Amino acid sequence: MTNRKELSISYVTAPARPRLPVVPLDFSPPEPIWRYRPPMVGDGIARSIHTQILPQVGLALRSMSFPNTPAPADPAAPFEVQQFTLLILGSDERAAFAYVENLISRGTPTDLIFLNLLAPVARRLGEMWEEDTTDFANVTLGVSRLHRILRHVGESHLEANNLQRIGAVLLTTIPGEQHSFGLAMVAEFFRHDGWDICTGPFGSRRELASLVTERWFDLIGFSVTSDRRLDELKRLIQDVRRDSRNRRIGVIVGGPILVDRPELANALGADMSATDGAHAPQLARALLPMLKGRR
Repeated sequence: MTNRKELSISYVTAPARPRLPVVPLDFSPPEPIWRYRPPMVGDGIARSIHTQILPQVGLALRSMSFPNTPAPADPAAPFEVQQFTLLILGSDERAAFAYVENLISRGTPTDLIFLNLLAPVARRLGEMWEEDTTDFANVTLGVSRLHRILRHVGESHLEANNLQRIGAVLLTTIPGEQHSFGLAMVAEFFRHDGWDICTGPFGSRRELASLVTERWFDLIGFSVTSDRRLDELKRLIQDVRRDSRNRRIGVIVGGPILVDRPELANALGADMSATDGAHAPQLARALLPMLKGRR
């Protein structure tokens, strides 16, 4: 019988493993899933990117200004547009949200996050699509993530601020057109100013007419992205005034085309035009007293 004290435990030493080479992280945009570019005409989402997202965001970068907006907590820290673009296109959506949350925790105003980060990234996605450096699926995914982050930042702002209600506004495009990221950003500016917001999309004029008949809106804003359907928009504005539950409803038109052709607002039958989405809520506030005196 073996004495337990004589038992010994032998330790097996694992053979040394060869060291793996250090592979640097690849922060390049994901490879396109396909190279075929679907035709722009007849494709609603593709048309939205080219006729709405890019013009609206481009206008925001050229014309929107915030003279009374406080500077970021660290003015020397630039917005890393390229880095955030890669996060938006990356496999982990949480990383993009964490990046924005870090900006908010440092005291960066939400308006600056909208215009100096989200809008340039949306424009960059469009440029990558034009340059064929990313595919249609990645652009669609990226814009979808930007929409969710935009809404998340907006809701965080509302929770932190007790805003006084100003009125109700309906923001939309001509029925049948896709909503753009630029219009969603304008909606957040109105929301931050204390407005109740409603946006489409609307598949038909009848659907839009039914809504303004059933619900009270102080204002309706139309995003005008091109001159292709101006006659249709003029008739639509007439229908809205005729069918609206609010007989004194105000109509605002906005978009890149109004920058060079401000006379379109009067020709379309609108009350005013807004070429600067950031200041559109202030213009809308000024319009409300005028509407009350309308017969």
